Amino acid sequence: MHLHAENQLIERDGIKIHCKIFQGDPLSSLLLCICLIPPTQQLNRLNTGYEEHITKTKISHLLYMDDLKLIAKSEEELRNQIQTVKTFSDHIHMDFGLEKCAKFTFKKGKLIHSQNLKIDINREIQELEQGKAYKYLGIEECEGIQHQQMKERFYRNTEGD
Repeated sequence: MHLHAENQLIERDGIKIHCKIFQGDPLSSLLLCICLIPPTQQLNRLNTGYEEHITKTKISHLLYMDDLKLIAKSEEELRNQIQTVKTFSDHIHMDFGLEKCAKFTFKKGKLIHSQNLKIDINREIQELEQGKAYKYLGIEECEGIQHQQMKERFYRNTEGD
């Protein structure tokens, strides 16, 4: 293991883990957040995504725990972002949950149909079907946000509280 610190390279043996941290353990969330700092930095270095007009900050991804949403201005940018995430995932032996992934393309605010996005020879990210939605952080996203439907679902799910 190599650690770059204050203009020097520190070499250490690998970290030996003697016990597991179970999902739901408070330490589990903290460790996951710490582990996801490097891919966030790598995605930021790509200088892709959309620029927020007031602060001029580029937004290329949204990350909350293990949910990642990539935002790109072109298919090429998206491929670069996916390759960055894939490379990082491969290095730490983390699987891409492709069955949960979807891709959609907007041009001038309109949803357009485009091709599935190939990751490698055997795997691809499916284009979101017309009229379908996918969930990110529990909120369905599609061509437009169905505000009334989301409110009804929210109230239905919280009635017992």
